[in-house]
Amino acid sequence: MSAQKEQSFEDFFKRPLRTRRKAWIIAGVIAVFFLVLIFISIDWVFGALVHTRKEVQVPDITQKPVTAALNALAANNLALKQAGVEFAKDVPSGSVLRQLPTAGSTVREGRIIRVWISQGDEMAFVPNVVGSDLRAAQLAVRQAGLLVNKVENAYSLTHEKGLIVSQSLKADSMVEKGQGIDLVISNGQPPSSVVLVPNFKNKKLSEATLWASAQNIDLIIKEDPDSVFPNGTIAAQNPEGDSQMTPGSNLEVTVSRRQVEGEEKVYHLHYEMPQGKNASRVRVLLIDELGEREMMNDMQQPGSKIDVEIPYSGKATVRISVDGVLVREREVL
Repeated sequence: MSAQKEQSFEDFFKRPLRTRRKAWIIAGVIAVFFLVLIFISIDWVFGALVHTRKEVQVPDITQKPVTAALNALAANNLALKQAGVEFAKDVPSGSVLRQLPTAGSTVREGRIIRVWISQGDEMAFVPNVVGSDLRAAQLAVRQAGLLVNKVENAYSLTHEKGLIVSQSLKADSMVEKGQGIDLVISNGQPPSSVVLVPNFKNKKLSEATLWASAQNIDLIIKEDPDSVFPNGTIAAQNPEGDSQMTPGSNLEVTVSRRQVEGEEKVYHLHYEMPQGKNASRVRVLLIDELGEREMMNDMQQPGSKIDVEIPYSGKATVRISVDGVLVREREVL
């Protein structure tokens, strides 16, 4: 049998070239015919299956949360696929912004509806510009996608003339992009006729008492037995430091009256700010057996000295960060 096959192949290749080409062409035509036949059969079968599905109208799922959109499509035997996400001011985050095919279109059951999901309003991170000059502050605000609204002037005990004293939007917070921020620029030290309240946070109550008495300011004292600050230390004040006051007005301070059993351990933190042009935000954290607690979060001028008494329990860790960068970590016992 194999000898016959070998003989037939030999006979085929012994034929003239024109005859062999003709044989190959016939074979190719036959193969293409069968491939086309198979394709038509498959297309007919799938076409018949598809056309047996009912036609339905695409519901309007825009402005709906994704879960509600899924339920609306499932009721019509339709599916959902997320095509992308976009910021949209007027559409809540997590809701359908656009759909394709559009609402009212006629499709067959099983069709996939592509949707774009809203991310809500585009948000911006509020920069900390306190202690910067006006030009640097305006640049930082613009780069954050915000706008500078009003620029006012005020005297300051802590900021040199020309530096930003305060800002209307809280630093490190998230707000809608394009929102406006008001800035206050320092006019330097106040004249004798203008009384500004110092920053008494982390200071002893006696300092606030002496100052209030000398300026004829009524001191209102509140106590906080759950404070994390040492007993007798001012934890908060109203109004804040650098606020202008008049004789007879009220200064409210909250004093720590923490209750401890036995002898309380206190860590005396001393840190000198590096020299530079702008003020920096200093954050001091205490981590002990009671958890993580913030002991300080204030703006400090270049070269200023920080002295804070930190009460703690058992083994503890004190961390100092300047403008979000960890600069010191120390374990205390």
